Order: sequence, then structure tokens, then C-alpha cells
Amino acid sequence: MKPITDILREYRNGRAVDVASLDLNELIRAVDTTGKPGELTITIKVKPEKGGGSQKVLAIGIKSKIPKVDIPEAVFFSDGDGDLHRTDPAQAEMTFRDARPAGTG
Repeated sequence: MKPITDILREYRNGRAVDVASLDLNELIRAVDTTGKPGELTITIKVKPEKGGGSQKVLAIGIKSKIPKVDIPEAVFFSDGDGDLHRTDPAQAEMTFRDARPAGTG
């Protein structure tokens, strides 16, 4: 029996193996970054020759589910016009002045 790895390497001069390898590398890096699981699927479809015979047409598909980094929530404040601001427009801002040590005038 011929190993499936030989078939994958012969398919389009190794294109399937190259694409799967690149996708797997991207998947591993994303799993390391996000701490979330991912998935790589290799599908092989085999079509027989019309009328019988030994000829087969192969179609290889490679799909990956790469985990994405979550973007944390952020707090905004709305005003009467429906615009969003990072600081509360209804809250007066505190003003500060330089503090000087006692006795320096």
C-alpha cells in the first residue's frame, strides 16, 4: 500500500503539502498567541473515470479554523448628541496646580 503522504507530496508537485504546512504553522502560532484551539482539515475527493477504468481525479482541499485574539471591552461615555467620548462629558474636569513646599512662597 502506498502511504498517503506520498500521494500528498506528488499532488501538484507538493502544492498540497506546502499549503497545509503553511496553514499548520499559522494555526500553531495563533493557538500559542490566543490560548484557544484551532483546526486544520485536509479533504481528499476521488472521482472515478466515466465508464469505469483505473483513472481517478483527485481534488484536495485544505481548510483551517484559526483562532482570533479577543479585543477587550472599552468604556465610553455618550453625550446628548449621541457621540461617544473616552471621558464623561457631564463630569467637570479637575484642575491641578503645582504644589509648593511650605515656606517657599
